[in-house]
Formats: sequence, C-alpha cells, structure tokens
Amino acid sequence: MQNPLIIFRLGWMDDYSGKGEIIGGGSHIKENGEGGEMWNFREEAGRRYGYVMSKNFAGIDLNRISNQYLWKKGDELDNVDIVFISTHPDGGQFVTGWYLGATIYHKEYRKRRGSKNQDDWNNIEYLSEVRSEFSNLLPTLKRTFPIPKGKGFPGTSNVWYGDDEIPHVNDFKNELRAYIYCHNNKTNNLPTKKTKPSKDLILAIEIAAIQLTWKYYESLGYNVITVEKDNAGWDLEATKESEKLLLEVKGHKGNVIQFELTPNEYFQLQNNLENYRVCVVRNALDKPDLIQFYPIEDEEYWYLKEVDGTEIIRLQEKIAAKAVQIDF
Repeated sequence: MQNPLIIFRLGWMDDYSGKGEIIGGGSHIKENGEGGEMWNFREEAGRRYGYVMSKNFAGIDLNRISNQYLWKKGDELDNVDIVFISTHPDGGQFVTGWYLGATIYHKEYRKRRGSKNQDDWNNIEYLSEVRSEFSNLLPTLKRTFPIPKGKGFPGTSNVWYGDDEIPHVNDFKNELRAYIYCHNNKTNNLPTKKTKPSKDLILAIEIAAIQLTWKYYESLGYNVITVEKDNAGWDLEATKESEKLLLEVKGHKGNVIQFELTPNEYFQLQNNLENYRVCVVRNALDKPDLIQFYPIEDEEYWYLKEVDGTEIIRLQEKIAAKAVQIDF
C-alpha cells in the first residue's frame, strides 16, 4: 500500500540548514526575508523537522489525508511522504527534496529551541518530522523535476493535498512517486525497518541526565537520593527541610523535547501535583541544558509547564493493546 503523499511549497534555498538567503515562498518571506522552512534539512539527533507556512497558520488537516480516525489537534499520522517544491529564481516550480515515511501533526505547529551560536530563532516551528536517512535535499543543479500548471496541480498554495480525484492529477502523483523511488533506489536510501539507538548510547544519555540533575539540586541545598531501581514512578528524591521533590529525569541527545511517560510515571505525576517535577536534559552528551517542569491540567489535557519559564509541553495519552492467545 502506498503512503499518502502531500506537497509543501517553500521558499528557494541552497541547503535549508539555518538562516540564509531565501527567495520566494510567500508573503511572509517577502516581507521579512526569512521563514520557518530555513531549518527543514538541518539534522537534529538523527531526525529532521519540517515546516511550511499554512493558510491562516492552521497547520495540516489530517482529515484530507486519512479518514481512519476522528482527528484531534496534535494527533500524529505516520508514514506520510512529503515532497518539497520551490520556485526557481529564474521561474518555474521544481522538486527540491522530500521526506519519506514522515510523521505529521493535525492542525498544530510544534517548537524546538534554536542554537544561539548559529544565530537561530529562539523557537523554530515545525509540523512534521522524519528520520534523517529518509530525507533527501537535492543539490540546486539537480532540481529538474518540474511541477505542472493547471487545474488540480500545485499552484500558489503552500500545502497541496492532491485529494482531487482527477485523472491527470493521479498521473502526476504516480510520476512523482516513480521519480522519487528511482532516485532513492540509485542512492540506496529507501525506508527500511526502524532501528533503535544502541543500548550504550541510551545508557550514556541517561547517566549524563541523572548526574546533571543531581548536581543541580545539590547546588540548591537539597539532599538527593536515587530511587531508580524501586519502580517508584520517578528517579530521584530531593529533600530540603520540609520540602520533598519527586524528580523524573528525561535525557535527550538533541534539542527537541520528545519522551514518553510509563503508566506508573504518569499516574504518579497526576497524584503528586505539588511536588512532582519532570527534569528534561537536552544535548545531554554535548552542552547539557536542564529544564524543569511541573504538571498542570485543564478540562482536556495534562501539561508540563516550565518552572520559572514559559515553555509548555502537552501530554497526549496513548492507549495500546497486546494480543495474547488464551485458547486453542
């Protein structure tokens, strides 16, 4: 079964690895000389994060891609092929690159921290992500696949769903898929079974995150002990006079905050609102950065709000099931 295909129209750049010269792409770029797509092909801990300016900043409507579910804001859809197109400075729209088997979010932009050393924005918005090896940015001289003009084809809209059941549109999508497949087949860059980070790397990140968090709370005068092996629902306990904080530590190789809470951790978070903290350590193996969050809730979601800061993380509940044979 083929992956759904969607097209994002961007401004024209050479490498999309950060701030630089960008041409076209819409009124925002014309007025400001920059846009969120400037980071679409910068690698971040083995992944790339894609942006496109949608109409009224509404994000991507998953209902136009899949009707398998009643989508809520922030829901994710995996295994979507995203093709990026741009208008050449000399005219005409061409394919500039793609993400294969990407994840996109329903009507939501997410944010990641930029690098001050590279003069990035403080928060870089994105609405899709993919493993780096499944992305491909074409060199400027090889951007030769033209985008046709006319009814049903991508025009000036920055997001093209291709959901019009018109024969010539379907032919175009098939030609586009064949072009991408042929190119990736030559470069041996087709999606394969997902591989997990090595156990040694995961352990190194966890140890670095725990050590940084431990030292930070000790510097504030807390007495810190570990309960990592006790299945308590948190990793460390920090005590100072009558105050006792329950610290769950999450380490990351890169900047983007993405992690899962076990059922026990999530339960303890909800039942220890006053003293539960999630301590996120970004760039754990390079230039570690500790951010502390405390839990809050509203009528629909649970959130983590930064202590003495403005960052907010929404927690999305996911339900899974395991099939076990019980009769023969």
